[in-house]
Amino acid sequence: MAIFDRLIAEINLNAIVSNWRRCHDLSGQSTTAAVVKADGYGHGANAVAAALYAAGCRVFFTASADEAALIRPHVGDARIGYFDGLFAGDLDVIREYDLIPSINDPQQMELLPRLSGGTGLAETMLQLDTGMNRLGIDWRWLTPDTVEKCLQSSHISLIYSHLSSADDPDSAISKTQLDRFKDAAAMMPDIPASLAASGGILRGGDFHFDMVRPGIALYGYPPIPANGFTPALTLKARVLQIRQAKAGEYVGYNATHQLTRDTVLATIAGGYADGIRRQLGNQGHVRHNALSAPILGRVSMDTHVIDITDWPEGMLGMLDYVTILSPDHDADVMALLSDTICYDILTSIRLRATRAYV
Repeated sequence: MAIFDRLIAEINLNAIVSNWRRCHDLSGQSTTAAVVKADGYGHGANAVAAALYAAGCRVFFTASADEAALIRPHVGDARIGYFDGLFAGDLDVIREYDLIPSINDPQQMELLPRLSGGTGLAETMLQLDTGMNRLGIDWRWLTPDTVEKCLQSSHISLIYSHLSSADDPDSAISKTQLDRFKDAAAMMPDIPASLAASGGILRGGDFHFDMVRPGIALYGYPPIPANGFTPALTLKARVLQIRQAKAGEYVGYNATHQLTRDTVLATIAGGYADGIRRQLGNQGHVRHNALSAPILGRVSMDTHVIDITDWPEGMLGMLDYVTILSPDHDADVMALLSDTICYDILTSIRLRATRAYV
């Protein structure tokens, strides 16, 4: 760790492994895969995949072929699938890194002879759209004739879909999607099926099928409240300057905060370019030991300012760290204040923070 690390993202790999095992326990006999797209949801896909492979995970998913290729050296003989679909520009990468593409459109099957190179049937996954209208072949496309076409065109190792509202236990859409997926899976009974990501795991056994694909839950954020999950990320930021300011003066851009007393201010590394949202200005807090300090004024691109007037003198010094995110002050808190979701927060903290795996 260099002395001038402005921000440090401490990643608890043991927590990620424990969260994966918790997903496995909740999923009964289903195979428990791991989704490590978006650089492992901002936690570092290579390190996360390596830790989960060592723990016994043998199926991984990413969004794209290039993401999948990057984790291949870290997961041995594990199977790696990706969601984007099959495109001509990815054929060499698929072959070189032994990847499993998704078929999201019937036209993509025209590339299968080129992918296999005439040496048999290429392995693929069939993604069905059961009502989200995002990726996948429309579930109504499946008929006995189209199923036969699929089976003759490639070795389909998984049929899967994605729930649009798994985080809402009261949503009727999930039941509709479940029924549609059951009908589709019944047309291909010899092929393993998967419907549940993190939310679906927590919806119960009807959603589990042969494989579950936890993503956000691996990192400690189950989309439905559940016990046994621990956030894996702690984000710490350096103190860059401590200054005295007078009552009546202003803090930050556009003078959105006027001081009502003489104030001790600390300027902290990390701004909206680092995933620390502008919305946290004048409402977010950071921590140091057991103390909390409010963010004053607007969050800048590279810094933010906190009020440490009420802290004991000398409690915080130059180049000390404050804690922005931790398991007990987590990304859900920041997301609530920022009018977004924890996924957005976590995947934004990856450009300038130095990762330290603990």
